[in-house]
Order: sequence, then C-alpha cells, then structure tokens
Amino acid sequence: MSANNALCTFHSATGLECPGCGGQRALYLLLHGNALQALRHNAFFVLALPFLAYFYYMAVRVYILNQRYLFSSFVFSSVFGYGLLISLILFFLLRNIPAWPFFYLAPP
Repeated sequence: MSANNALCTFHSATGLECPGCGGQRALYLLLHGNALQALRHNAFFVLALPFLAYFYYMAVRVYILNQRYLFSSFVFSSVFGYGLLISLILFFLLRNIPAWPFFYLAPP
C-alpha cells in the first residue's frame, strides 16, 4: 500500500480507487494554480467544483441570509440528481479499469 492511499479506508479494504480518492490533492493543486495536475488526481472533483460552489452559495443565501424566496430555485431536479449519481458511478467504474485510457482517471 502506498503512502498516498494510506488514509482511504475503501482503498485499503478493496484495493479499488473510490470516487473521492485524490480529491484533497486535487483541491491543493487547484489552490496552487496547477489545474492540469489537479485533473490528473481527480477529474470528477475538479469538474464538479462549479456545481459545489453554486450549491454552497445558494445554501448560504437560503439558510443563513433567510432569503426563502430562492428556495424553489435552490432545489435541484430529480433528473439532475440521477444524472449526478450515474456519472459518479461511471467515474468509479472507469477509473478502476487498468487499461489505457482509463488508468489516467486514477490518481498517480
């Protein structure tokens, strides 16, 4: 077991890369301006960041600033939820295929 995956319980138990493996390193690399390396560590996390930022922004406006009139635009549709779940499962499956080009989805 490598030092990079020492704290991931899922990877330790199964030997597979979970969808979150490499996410913290990707965030670190993004904060230091290295977007390509961040994509290499966890592409799903990097591509989901705009959605996460919007979700956080709307949660602050609805729940902290009490702008309840925004609640209807804050709730995502079921199509969005299912699409997110399906894409997360596909990312998990594809990043664990040990063949070209899928091994580029696993953290280095």
